[in-house]
Amino acid sequence: MKKKRFLAMLMAGAMTLGITACSTETGSTTDPSASEEGGEGGAYKIALIAQHQTNAFQIAIAEAAEAKAEELGVDLTILSADQDAVTQISQIEQCVSEGYDAILFEPVDPDGLVDAAKSASEAGVVVINIVSACTDWENNGIAAVSYGDNVKAGEVEMQQVADLLGGKGNIAILTGPSGDSGGLQRMEGYENILANYPDMVQVVSPADCQWDTAQAQATVESWLSAYDLDAIVCQNDGMAVGAGNAAGANSGIIITGVDGTPDGFEAIKDGRMTGTVSQNGGAMAENALEAAVTLLDGGTLETNEIITDSTWIDASNVADYE
Repeated sequence: MKKKRFLAMLMAGAMTLGITACSTETGSTTDPSASEEGGEGGAYKIALIAQHQTNAFQIAIAEAAEAKAEELGVDLTILSADQDAVTQISQIEQCVSEGYDAILFEPVDPDGLVDAAKSASEAGVVVINIVSACTDWENNGIAAVSYGDNVKAGEVEMQQVADLLGGKGNIAILTGPSGDSGGLQRMEGYENILANYPDMVQVVSPADCQWDTAQAQATVESWLSAYDLDAIVCQNDGMAVGAGNAAGANSGIIITGVDGTPDGFEAIKDGRMTGTVSQNGGAMAENALEAAVTLLDGGTLETNEIITDSTWIDASNVADYE
């Protein structure tokens, strides 16, 4: 079955027009064999609504989802909420009105997306939450979550830093957007480990760098002129790459991230980063799509909480994950 897919990048100011274009301008249902309710040839019509599409982790999710959709023979649409919860709510509502069979979404706001997810479920859409979980997801119509354990990822990352420092040193932390559930959970993991190491001192307040490489680089450049740092702990690889760019290769500063992205792997190989915790975002998307198709086919899931592993990757094993 031939499948057409596309990547829609929608801006908040053109929300209704943007989503309407998904079905009218791209011709995603123009095949004569398409059914009124399904995608091409009656294939399941599934939307994946990402927080954004601005870093390697998000791109890896989209690419894995496209490949899995091709394998499963479903008609996949990928949308970006551009880090705006209002946009994401509108996208969910529009996908419901356009007759999508399933919606996979990565919540911009874990509290604010609950009502939209519940309404979609009540309309008969299979709703699956990916990457980071909505608040009280089990009781709000969400059929399953496919994510990594962010608290565990934070614990693995900070424990590696503690081991490398011998439990003592000056550290700094770069965070994602304030209020982001994944970032808050990773910080919880950091704090769980730091409680065991009173001689590991945060010499500067955590800096919100919005998951962004350039912001992280600028922040660390200013820190290096003001603080004697032994480690910079980052909540994603994009910011860790920025920190590594600022510090330079083989700086002697331990620099770590989370996500296991190609950019992170390259930085590990050339000495700008020490290591990263991989949660395999691509697998999260793949598992979610498989779960959606299982449920649409009338099947049941072995578990509605699908968790990927947290794996430490550094120079000793990075070649195994490229």
